[in-house]
Amino acid sequence: MKAKINIILSLLVLTTLGVSAQVSPLSKSDSLFAKNKARPPFGVDSLPSGPAARANAQINWDSVKLSPDALEEKVAYKAADSMFFDLKNKQIHLYGQAEVNYQQMTMTADYIVIDWVENIMTADGRKDPQGKWIGKPTFKEGDQTFSASKLRYNFKTYKGIIYDAQTTFDGMNVVSRKGKFFGAGEDTTAHNTIYSKSAIFSTCDLEEPHFGIRSNKQKIIQDKVAVVGPSNIEIGGVPTPIWLPFGFFPLKIGKSTGLIFPNNYEYSDQWGFGLKRVGWYFPVSDIMDLTVTGDVYMKGTFRVDASSNYAKRYKYRGGLALGFAYQRGEVEGKPVYDPSFNINWRHTQDAKAHPYRNFGGNITMQTNNYRQANNPDANSQLQSSISSNMNLTQRFDKPFDLTASFNHSQNTQTRQVTVNFPTINFQTQTLYPFKRRLQTGKERFYEKIQLRYTGEAKNTFTATDTTLFTKQTLDDAKYGVRHNLTTATSFNLLKYFTFTPSASYKEVWYFKTLDKTFDPTIQAVFDTVYNEDSTEILEVLDSARTKFGQVVEMENFGLKPFRQYNAGMSMSTKVFGTLLFKKGKLRGIRHVLTPTFGFSFTPDYTNPDWGYFKYVQTDLRDDEKMRYSIYENNRLSGFDQPATGGRQMLLTYGFANLLEAKLFSKRDSTLKNVKLFNSISVNGNYNFAADSLNWSTVTISGNTNFFNNITSFRFGATLDPYDFNRKTGARINKYNLDTNGKLLRLTTWNFNFSTNITVKRLRDFIKGINTDEVVANQTDQENPNASQEQDLLSIFENFRIAHNFTVTQRYDTKSQKDTILISTHTLSSSGSIKLTDNWNVTVGNFGYDFQSKRITYPDFSFSRDLHCWEMGVSWRPYLGTYSFFIRVKPGKLDFISIPYGKGQQDGFGGRF
Repeated sequence: MKAKINIILSLLVLTTLGVSAQVSPLSKSDSLFAKNKARPPFGVDSLPSGPAARANAQINWDSVKLSPDALEEKVAYKAADSMFFDLKNKQIHLYGQAEVNYQQMTMTADYIVIDWVENIMTADGRKDPQGKWIGKPTFKEGDQTFSASKLRYNFKTYKGIIYDAQTTFDGMNVVSRKGKFFGAGEDTTAHNTIYSKSAIFSTCDLEEPHFGIRSNKQKIIQDKVAVVGPSNIEIGGVPTPIWLPFGFFPLKIGKSTGLIFPNNYEYSDQWGFGLKRVGWYFPVSDIMDLTVTGDVYMKGTFRVDASSNYAKRYKYRGGLALGFAYQRGEVEGKPVYDPSFNINWRHTQDAKAHPYRNFGGNITMQTNNYRQANNPDANSQLQSSISSNMNLTQRFDKPFDLTASFNHSQNTQTRQVTVNFPTINFQTQTLYPFKRRLQTGKERFYEKIQLRYTGEAKNTFTATDTTLFTKQTLDDAKYGVRHNLTTATSFNLLKYFTFTPSASYKEVWYFKTLDKTFDPTIQAVFDTVYNEDSTEILEVLDSARTKFGQVVEMENFGLKPFRQYNAGMSMSTKVFGTLLFKKGKLRGIRHVLTPTFGFSFTPDYTNPDWGYFKYVQTDLRDDEKMRYSIYENNRLSGFDQPATGGRQMLLTYGFANLLEAKLFSKRDSTLKNVKLFNSISVNGNYNFAADSLNWSTVTISGNTNFFNNITSFRFGATLDPYDFNRKTGARINKYNLDTNGKLLRLTTWNFNFSTNITVKRLRDFIKGINTDEVVANQTDQENPNASQEQDLLSIFENFRIAHNFTVTQRYDTKSQKDTILISTHTLSSSGSIKLTDNWNVTVGNFGYDFQSKRITYPDFSFSRDLHCWEMGVSWRPYLGTYSFFIRVKPGKLDFISIPYGKGQQDGFGGRF
């Protein structure tokens, strides 16, 4: 019966439209007839499938007569509840999750009426008893989407009326009481336009925004601009006295040039009133942009920042940030201005960009402590060093690599800067010159002989961060070229021993050498002495301040190579020891001992025949001459200098130890290997060529970890077989066994405990969970409910605690006693504490230095999420700075802000 009724209704509708055909029963998803005969007409989307059904539903479309007022394309519609066809009024009523599609337009609502005579559809929604919308009308055409309490839209004119509309344009939420919509239709050059009344522009996404700019008349051109008339800022529904005569809001999707409003303002006693982060944005190209911002203050201080990000798919990506600050201070009541500069460049090449060439790295430099002067956060204030490394590497088809690099290191405490540029490295891969091309039979020992060459050219500048870019720094540059050729091989002896002979040749090209000469001119200094009755004046020579000649240095330019030879051999093996137990938790101990013995030879480079060392007299009263190296004014990091120890014929020895334990677990009845010590090494040598003190000191070092790698322990010690001078601390050529009855004398020792842990790892360790980072991540993935357990420690999970404790012992020549010194003892913490979903506490740093007995740079901040607003407080008592703000979250209206605080320039811990 229901199918018959549907068939009758379908025939009536088609008859009304002038269509005579056999159709299938209507479903809840159908289409209105259109002019385009190539498109299926009313009801074709719901035609039954199968040969029999298609035979009963065939329509001759060529014989269909079309009304001149028919639509250009089909109108598809559907409803989840029901559809009612009003043949008298020529309307279709859709109930429950109704949806209508026409061309690029889509409309949804709880109830939609389609009038096929007027080509108008109307959409309405309804609210439940709690006031929540059910099926609130939405309209979408192209990229334009908005919702409303009621919608009317004309299919042919592309015009509509919107009541209580809400839409979003490029992050801007627009809510209006009534608006008129003019669609672009099929005109690709036109834009959708909305004329609205009593609208508010806001970045708050609520139907009733917490704040915004309200105006009575607006014109919105999609993807271009929104123009508003007289308007004022409204907060919480309350108008403020801040009025704007008119306004323009760019709505272009994508990158567009434009003004960056200042996101903050402040008043400083030192600098005056100022605006912060005001500037301009430039979309340079599709792969690059540029942002220029600045801080400007009334008393002359300013800061300019320029940042650019770039990226090319499958090629490279990176960013460049430049900063220049010109800050005002006062010295003895007079204003002084202090400039500083900062650069940060990062570049990464995609792995697919080139198979043999790679360029990338980072450059971070500053002058005049730019970061400390402009950023009060703990990371900037406590960072003691910064460094840079940028490399261009070319790998050839043959076994050669070429690298050109820029690197630098900078100490923010001493203000010393070292720049190495350019540095060029050329090296070969390991070559086997005697290896047969076609390997047949067993490999011969000489085929294992390997050869390797490395070359490096380096130029180094050393200066302070205030004198780096001066001519004197260029004049004081140090440069040189280093060559290193090594050969070695290894083979087994007596099955268990590995024998490794080696030789090396090094040649360093220096282009600056030093000559010292003695000037015998006496520079006398006299003291005036009076007798007791002040009747006679005597001039007495002050021998302490008088110079009896002086050493004059002269720098020579020209190539002067330094050559160094070395040959040696070593032999090593491994010895295993195991001790097993049948009962108890400890089931075994394993000891791996790796003894190594070697011999090496180095010539005496202090011999005058080499020409590397010279002698010069220093005092007229003494004929003894001082030895100096002609290369001592051109020391380059990583470049060798002639050894001063004379000829070396060293017998070296070393013992590496590894201790492991096998533990039995009652929980799962398994055995687990645990390292007791990662390594314990003992090293020393004996010099056959020395005329005294042939034995070197014996060095011992080792390290291990505790509590599943939470705490690391390192230790070291030095033992000496010789006695020493109690006054000077120098070694003397007497065995300690002969003078003190002990084979070795403990000279120095040290140990260090270092702990770095998060509260989450500490809690897991207490629960017996493996706290290794990788295992912890796997545990969280396997047990997703574990992270949802809430307790008091849960809010501290991201909080990190670090402890560092170092003790050293050395001999004090003044007291002539061994002195034990706690050189480092610090405790620090940092991290964030999420008190609630909206409240967050951040500790940038808080710690205590037990040596200096003071708190180490506390840095606290509190933040509150206020939906579309945010509130925050920060306090850094060491600098005497604080800040408070209530502001709109980052977006187009983030210039709405209420800040208050004191900066570094006004704090008692400030720079000046």
